[in-house]
Amino acid sequence: MAEAAAQPGKQGEERGGYRVRATWQAISHLPLENFPLILPHVHPVAAFFILRRLKHRGFSDCKVVTTAKGLVVHAQR
Repeated sequence: MAEAAAQPGKQGEERGGYRVRATWQAISHLPLENFPLILPHVHPVAAFFILRRLKHRGFSDCKVVTTAKGLVVHAQR
């Protein structure tokens, strides 16, 4: 039983409806072409990092809305 606890989770593992891989992709490789942008299975903690990245890229009027299915990102240049 200790061996099973020591093994890392599968890549893209779902935790509470959110996926670790989807959250990491949203933080590190967010597409900046079209808004509103729907990000399914992304954890709400990613909203802070998404907003920070958008502001550094010159976007204004940015907001991230949390839904039951993930995040919705709104931004304007």
